[in-house]
Amino acid sequence: MKDANGSHFELLLGRTDWGRCTHIDAGDGVERALAGGWATAAGRDRLPLAFEAGGIGLAKRISRFRAAASDTPPDPAKRLGAAMDRFGSVYWIADGGARIDVLSGGSRSVSVFANATATTTTTPAEARPRIKGGFAPLAPAVPLERRLRGLAITAEQYLVAGLLPAPGRPGGLQVFDLVAGGPALELAWPAAWHFAPLDLAPRPCGGLAVLDREQGRVWLLDRRLGMQAQFPVELAQAPSAFAPGNPAPAALQPWFELAVDALGGGDPVAIEVLADDSVLVMDGVGSDGFALVTLYVDGIMVARRSTAVVLDLIPEADRAGFTLRGFDCALTPREEGERLVIAAADGNQCFAFDLLLGHSPSMLLDPVDIFLPMRRFGSAGLVRRAATFADISVPQDSGLMYASAVNTQQAWLPLVAQSRPRYAQQAAFSTPALDGDVPDCPWHRLIIDASIPPGCTLSVESRAADSAAALPDQRWRREPAPMLRAEGPELPWLLDAAPRTDVAAGKGSWELLFQQARGRFLQLRLTLAGEELATPRLLALRAWNPRFSYLREYLPALYREDEASADFIERFLANFEGLFTALEDRIVAATALFDVRSAPDATLDWLASWLGLVLDPAVTPARKRLLIRFAVPLFAYRGTTQGLRLATELVLSKCVRPEDFALPARSQDQPYGIRIIERFLTRRLPMPLLGETVTDAGPRWIEPAARWSPAEGAEGLQRRYAAARQAAGLDPTLPFRPVPPAAAADASGTRHWTAFCASELGAVPQLAAQLSAAWQARTARPKVPAAMGPDLPASWPTDTAQQTAWRDFLAGGIAHELKRALARWQRFIARRYRRSDAPQMVSAWGAWPAFDLLPPPDRLPANGAALSDWLLFETRLEPMSANAHRFSVLLPSSGPLADAAALARQIDFARRVVSLAKPAHTAFNVKPYWAMFRIGQARVGLDTLLGIGSRDPALAPRWVIGTGQIGASRVAGPPQPPRERLLLAC
Repeated sequence: MKDANGSHFELLLGRTDWGRCTHIDAGDGVERALAGGWATAAGRDRLPLAFEAGGIGLAKRISRFRAAASDTPPDPAKRLGAAMDRFGSVYWIADGGARIDVLSGGSRSVSVFANATATTTTTPAEARPRIKGGFAPLAPAVPLERRLRGLAITAEQYLVAGLLPAPGRPGGLQVFDLVAGGPALELAWPAAWHFAPLDLAPRPCGGLAVLDREQGRVWLLDRRLGMQAQFPVELAQAPSAFAPGNPAPAALQPWFELAVDALGGGDPVAIEVLADDSVLVMDGVGSDGFALVTLYVDGIMVARRSTAVVLDLIPEADRAGFTLRGFDCALTPREEGERLVIAAADGNQCFAFDLLLGHSPSMLLDPVDIFLPMRRFGSAGLVRRAATFADISVPQDSGLMYASAVNTQQAWLPLVAQSRPRYAQQAAFSTPALDGDVPDCPWHRLIIDASIPPGCTLSVESRAADSAAALPDQRWRREPAPMLRAEGPELPWLLDAAPRTDVAAGKGSWELLFQQARGRFLQLRLTLAGEELATPRLLALRAWNPRFSYLREYLPALYREDEASADFIERFLANFEGLFTALEDRIVAATALFDVRSAPDATLDWLASWLGLVLDPAVTPARKRLLIRFAVPLFAYRGTTQGLRLATELVLSKCVRPEDFALPARSQDQPYGIRIIERFLTRRLPMPLLGETVTDAGPRWIEPAARWSPAEGAEGLQRRYAAARQAAGLDPTLPFRPVPPAAAADASGTRHWTAFCASELGAVPQLAAQLSAAWQARTARPKVPAAMGPDLPASWPTDTAQQTAWRDFLAGGIAHELKRALARWQRFIARRYRRSDAPQMVSAWGAWPAFDLLPPPDRLPANGAALSDWLLFETRLEPMSANAHRFSVLLPSSGPLADAAALARQIDFARRVVSLAKPAHTAFNVKPYWAMFRIGQARVGLDTLLGIGSRDPALAPRWVIGTGQIGASRVAGPPQPPRERLLLAC
């Protein structure tokens, strides 16, 4: 891009460009590209520069929470185990292992869940009194004090606590069923295997992993808490050379031994199980003084990593004397993979590490630059609260809880990252060589889109040469401090001018004028500095060249004779050149205001007004650009179903492609998107066949019997009616008429007549019944000639009084809607016969002076032509007229799982858009639809979705009064336990 004076710029923008910059490593003094360091976790932690939020800035560091002199570190002997169930209740072992307390997830009150004290009914033999015959009274039950250590809740909601061995009793487990309830079940360990649990962790299969620190072992239990003998027994001595030809299979044991090597492994304090059933064991301290994390797969150590990598994120001033000794650890979910959070032994803060698995080596610890302080850590350990990443609602939430001792009371608090980022104090980097394409090029100015908060600085140094190889031999020249441009970036009509100018926050475009940078190649060294609480962040860099000289172009040569004076005048006039060039660029690039691709957002409504478009304020700028861009095809199809569908999709659909504007296109043949259902099509075809799957009437059975046709004549219809009435237990002698029987005389006959018309005619006649009711009300008046009777006239009356009465009735005796329907009937007959005195007209309907006096028949016509006229009008034209100029707009949704508020906003938005784009004489409604496979309502290949059925409870939300819909919601209790577990109602 060139400006009005022909200058252009070299650009650095994005991760790739900034990654080409180099930084001198403080450790070995080697200059390396930033991209190489950013490519690995270890490299990112060592570099003082990081690419975040679209720009380069100082890297984050972890604040160190220094313990006060009066602080008491947590006691490892009090970390006895804690866990949370799926209902939000927290359980932990208290009172030195004597009981289990619980914090209710509902009432948030603390109570005693269970005691560890067991009873025994057996008395030792040496304590029994010796009585002749060997019989003695049964001694009372003796309480046996037991202690608990280690607690976990399995995936099937069993609470399992470890039992420490007692005199005469081996160690074991206590199991509580949190779903069915009931007393604890004690699982005693075989006496031959010493068992002293320290920590328990649930496995994905529903079982447990148990850490035995005393024996240096990890036990694996299945979902039924049975031992899994899957690890080979290690022989104490080598096997003899003499052995049978078919040796016995190797013995297996249900534990694996923990490995100890030069890095450590002799101080295991915590255990966790990953999603792939591999086991993580954390040692409190390794040989280097830092916590040690070991990964075991199938009982074999595959990786061992020290947490000393956290030093890369600790500021240099805080590294002296810092060690991370592990007190407890817990896994927490992240968007991809898992994160290990380690509580430091001093109890003041936690440190997070992303587990990078599947790499070479098998596991890497990537320290995360977040500050996780703890308030009065109560030694009970960390508890996982979030089962999946979706359970974490805010980015600062770690998904864990910890016990805090406040006023001698234990409270469980969420472990939350504090928004107090700490950054590296200073860092410098060099840009790659920028090529100006012209030898001895005078570089003009530097523009940097950046955020430089108060307390932070950015300094620029430059060097230039006519060859890239000569740049290292040039000395760096310090440039003036950049100044913030109040008018924003220098690029005219820039759409994405980020960041917007904010003088108080230091955001915007920063500018400086190069002083003596002359040469084809230019290199810059940028130094970022801050107060550790904030960082400068550079988004884009533009180095303009060559400089357009006002001195050379507009002033006499006399002003260039003295070199020092010329240099000053050149730089002085360059300030005005920068101001004038910005104005000239805006004038030259004014055509960008008329291009929908480059016009600013604020001008889109004005640009749309050129085309007569009225844009809804809720439409996003990107969609407004599409509407303006494709206004011509939209205008060509405005008012049609294609235009309506496209206009609605433009403002509602998540993805709109330019090829969607290739009109015409059949909108109803797509298995997605917005559908338009024209009501006049539904007179013969069911709505589901046209794409409307809103209703849910279930399976339907259609009788295969054929309907009556005009070929059978009026006699055939009368026979069918008489047979139907006789089958229904009604009087079969009553003839069929186009009006229903009087309700007072035959109430059940009226309902039967309606059903008969629907099944035999395909429609229920309406006009004759309405007009007959109005005429009967009129004849009840005394001024109407009694000779006319309650029936509609079948021919034109010969009496003048009767003719006048009929004319007056048609002129003012009927309602407006009925008059419109009667006019449609009369126009229909007029189009069929052209003249009221035509022979065909007289033969069918008799002699009438005008068509606008002819009523519909209230008795079944015997004439074949009249019968066909009446049938065509009532069963074809009237249903079509009732549905004409009406349509439905169907919006795709996720069915009953859709958010009611969001769906209501979409419907309201679509209603406003369609109101602007539809023909003025039409009426419409907007409804949602969801494409699931439902019998009688789905079009195979278009609406079918194979998988779980549409009535699966997982697809239907709970019914909420006032918002739920019957048939699209469910009313159900809590999840039922498995068949082998009994749910107690208590």
